[in-house]
Amino acid sequence: MRFSGWKKMIYSVCALFLVFEVAGCESLGRKFVRKPKAEDKKPEEVVFVPEEYKGEGVSNQDLYKQYFLFWRTWQDEFIDSLEPNGNRKKQLDSLDEGIKNLENIRLLLKPEAASRLDGHIQSLKSLRGEVVKDIYLNNVANNRRRADRIKKDIFKDFTFARIRDSIL
Repeated sequence: MRFSGWKKMIYSVCALFLVFEVAGCESLGRKFVRKPKAEDKKPEEVVFVPEEYKGEGVSNQDLYKQYFLFWRTWQDEFIDSLEPNGNRKKQLDSLDEGIKNLENIRLLLKPEAASRLDGHIQSLKSLRGEVVKDIYLNNVANNRRRADRIKKDIFKDFTFARIRDSIL
């Protein structure tokens, strides 16, 4: 008889536990009904508007020095990339950046100095054409010599000390 009393008590405790578990803190409907999916909320796209730095407050001499330094760095990068196993994309990108900086320098110069710089810019553009044509990198040594010569010519004529009086 004792055994059946324990059984009743265990069954009662389990039943009571189940009742509290099912009932819980929330209503039965909320507990077992699937929640609807949240609407697809598209986050607002952030649009950044690029602003071009116009160099306000910076003198033309300082801009010239800055662009000349940028050109020299890109020209050195171009010359270093001219190898038999060189990366063509790197070669063309560095050459394009160098040309872009020379064109920025050209805008800061008086017309007679700008026309002298035009010849060097044209030489670099024709060198770019040669690099593009050289698909198999057969003329890397010639292109490297030519790029080095153009760099020396620009250094000879357009260092800041020599061109200081021709800057606008």
